[in-house]
Amino acid sequence: MSIAVLTLMERLSPKERVVYVLREAFGYPHSEIAQILDISEANSQQIHRRARQHVAEGRARRTVDAAAARRIVEEFLAATLSGDTAPLLKLLADGAVSIADGGGKVHARTPPLVGALAIARFLRSVFRPTPARRALVHSLVGGSVQMHVAEVNGGPAVLFTTGGQVVGVLSPEVTADGITALHIQANPDKLERISQQWAAAERTEPYATVW
Repeated sequence: MSIAVLTLMERLSPKERVVYVLREAFGYPHSEIAQILDISEANSQQIHRRARQHVAEGRARRTVDAAAARRIVEEFLAATLSGDTAPLLKLLADGAVSIADGGGKVHARTPPLVGALAIARFLRSVFRPTPARRALVHSLVGGSVQMHVAEVNGGPAVLFTTGGQVVGVLSPEVTADGITALHIQANPDKLERISQQWAAAERTEPYATVW
């Protein structure tokens, strides 16, 4: 499943999420899903239909052309580095959600952050260039971090690199209503493939160097 679908699934109820994954990703018949969840087969079918509808609605809201999406991501990056929450609040949808995955190997905020203001304040704190923050980042990744805007899984994203290695990916979900979700991937195990692709790609000038 793509990052986009995984992000949309965060908006499903726990039961909807389980039914959706078992049916869509693993092809379980509704009879087996019903046994696993101790519900009726008809109930499983109903939950699956509802989950698919929620995901489809989320996809429809994301309809923004590629050039506009990249421009919004670049504006988001500039707003993130501004040290001010106001420009971020203009870009984030009111009900935006931020989801981070560190895989237990890298510190990442859990549970998800919900709401534009909470996300804006969090980003302002993370990207504030204090000596303590710089020392922490250098201890974790071995130096300053460069930020690049690149295409990841079919959409614009922010790559965080150091020494030619990708150490993080921030994938915004851009819709006509603004940025509705941020998926932050910092799990080293899940970054191996994109690091290999980045190492083989033609290098571009970084958007910014932070910390």
